[in-house]
Amino acid sequence: MKTLISEKVKAILAAIDDLIDIKLLIRDIAPNYHLSEKNYKEFISKIESLHNKLAPFFSEYLNDSESHSKKSSENIENLIFDLIKSNKVVLISANASKKKLKNFGLDPRNLIVSGGPLFPEDYKMVNPNLSDSAFINIKKKCKRIVNELKNIDWSNKNLVFLYEKANPTDLLILDKIERISNIIGSSIETVELISWKNLDN
Repeated sequence: MKTLISEKVKAILAAIDDLIDIKLLIRDIAPNYHLSEKNYKEFISKIESLHNKLAPFFSEYLNDSESHSKKSSENIENLIFDLIKSNKVVLISANASKKKLKNFGLDPRNLIVSGGPLFPEDYKMVNPNLSDSAFINIKKKCKRIVNELKNIDWSNKNLVFLYEKANPTDLLILDKIERISNIIGSSIETVELISWKNLDN
């Protein structure tokens, strides 16, 4: 028997709220459906929010090859070079991955390494027997990373989460991508890698 975790249920309910907002917006602009600048911005914002909430479901349950802007291993070098040219900020979970990206020429100033899940409660999921002292240090680390994300001006930058398909830590972060998006006030592009080994030179 399958069980949806609470975060996924919250994401579905929040997505329904977005759809209701979109429906109300469409009613307001009927019958011609012309979008003013204000309406257009609201429409795009709701569509992006809806995508961020539902894309993980398409990826996990429908094997949707297009969800999360997935890239095949054959295109991985092109992906990295596109990231270099676009000057996007890249979120990754491990220092080993940072080294690989730096070797490809990605500016380390545009790399944020979480060093594990982004939220303390996820560490408890991984290790329920975590000691209190260890958990205190983990909460400090998570707060530091989240503050680093919050302190970036996202009005002229985009965040990309590069994650490995079968990596448990990456999947925990992916599951909270909407929460991260709300924290920074901007949508997040997510890109799935089959394996970081495909980046070995």
